[in-house]
Amino acid sequence: MASGLCLLSVANAQEDLSTDRMVTKTLVISAAEKERLSDLETRGIMSVEPVALPVGPHLKGNNYHLGWPVGIKVGKSLLCAYHQTLRHHGGKREDADSSDAVIVRSTDGGETWSNPIDIRQFGTSEKAMVLNFGNCFGVLNEKVFLATKYGLYRSEDEGKTWELVPDALTQEQTGHKYADNFGPRMIVHPEKGLVIPVGVERSPYIDMYSSKDEGLTWIHKRVTLSKRIHPLEPTAIYHDGRLIFLSRNHTIPLKFHRRLKDTQRPAMMVSDAGWFPMKHQELTNISSYRWPDTTDVDFNPVTKRFEAVVTNRSGGAGKDEKNEQNEQTVNLWSISKDDMYAGRADQWRFEGTLLRLKSGMLNISADDVDAAHPGGAVIDEDEGVQHIFIYCGRYSTPAGIYRITRTLDTDKLREAMSQQGAEGDAVNRAP
Repeated sequence: MASGLCLLSVANAQEDLSTDRMVTKTLVISAAEKERLSDLETRGIMSVEPVALPVGPHLKGNNYHLGWPVGIKVGKSLLCAYHQTLRHHGGKREDADSSDAVIVRSTDGGETWSNPIDIRQFGTSEKAMVLNFGNCFGVLNEKVFLATKYGLYRSEDEGKTWELVPDALTQEQTGHKYADNFGPRMIVHPEKGLVIPVGVERSPYIDMYSSKDEGLTWIHKRVTLSKRIHPLEPTAIYHDGRLIFLSRNHTIPLKFHRRLKDTQRPAMMVSDAGWFPMKHQELTNISSYRWPDTTDVDFNPVTKRFEAVVTNRSGGAGKDEKNEQNEQTVNLWSISKDDMYAGRADQWRFEGTLLRLKSGMLNISADDVDAAHPGGAVIDEDEGVQHIFIYCGRYSTPAGIYRITRTLDTDKLREAMSQQGAEGDAVNRAP
C-alpha cells in the first residue's frame, strides 16, 4: 500500500511548499484525526494522499476548486477524472479555464500521477449531449470509455490518449433531450452491452442508456421505479447475473435541506433477472442524515460481501448520524450476498469511518467544508486494496482531489478502527 500521508511528488522545493500549504487548506481535519490516519497508515491498513491539488500544473487560471472525482483501473493504469472550476458555491463557477472533464493517470498504483489533460483537447461533440453533470468511466474489451457533457471518448492505450466517438450519446442519436446528473460507472451487461444509468432528480424514474457496439450508437429507455425511490447519480454494478443499484435518494430540492426531519438514506435496488423491473426497491439502513453524496458499491473478493462507501454530511453512523456541524464522514458499510440478493436493505453493517472532516453541511455557505463524492471507487484485487477518490476543501475555494487507499481485508480494517476507538475511550476515562 502507498505510504506518506498527504505527500505528493513535486518538481522542486517551492512547489513542495505550495503543496504542503494546499493540503492544510483543503484536507480540513483535526489533529486527532490526522493522528488516527497516521496510525492506520503505519499499520498498513489505510492511507490518504492527494492526487491533484490546485497548484503547479493542476491550477488553471483561478480554478482553485477541483471536485467530483471518479476512478477506474484499466490494465496497469489507474485513471481519475474530475471537474476544475472557480468554486462550488459563493459566486461565479466557471470561466474560460474551467473544465468538467480533467484526467490524471498513474502507472504505479497511485504513487505518482501524470500532469492533467483536459479531455476537450481530443475534440468535443458538435451536437447536444444527453449527459449534464459528472463523469462516467467504463471498460470493455480492454478499451476504456469516458462519458462527459463534452462527448463520449474512447482510449485503447489505458488512458494515455483519447478519441472522440462521433455523435455518440447525443440527443439526436438517442431521441432523448433530458439531461441530468449521471452515475459514476458504466457497467458491462451481457445483453445490453455498455450501460450508463442517469437519475431523474426528485422523480421515481431512472434513464438507462445502452450500447451494443462498443459505444458507437446508444439507445435510451426510461424506467419507472417505486414512488419512494428518487435516484440521483446512481451507482450500478452487474454481478452474478444481477443488476444492483445503490443511489443517493432525493425526494425534495436541496435548498430545503434544513427542513429535513428524517434521515435521507441511500436507496438499494436489485434485479434477480439482471435487468428491469427491479424486484427489490427499498431504502437502506445506511446512516446519512442530510443526503449522501454519490455512493460507491462493489463486491469485495476478499470478504465475499458487497461493500459501500457512503458520505454522511452531518456526522457519523448510528447514534452519531446527526452530529450536526461537527463533522462530515466517509463511511464503509457491507452486506452479505444472501441479504443483497433477497433485497434485505435494512441489513447493511457499519464497518468503520474512513475519514472525518470538520464541520457538517447545515449552512452550505461559501467557506463551509465541501467534500467527498466517493462514487467511482476502484477494487484492485491484485494489490488487495480499494482506491476511493474524493475531494476535500471549501465551497468557495480551494478544494483538491484525494485518494483513500484501504486494505480489502475489511475485518482487519474494522478491528484496527475499533482498537483505536477503545484506546481513545481509555484516554478519555483516565484521571
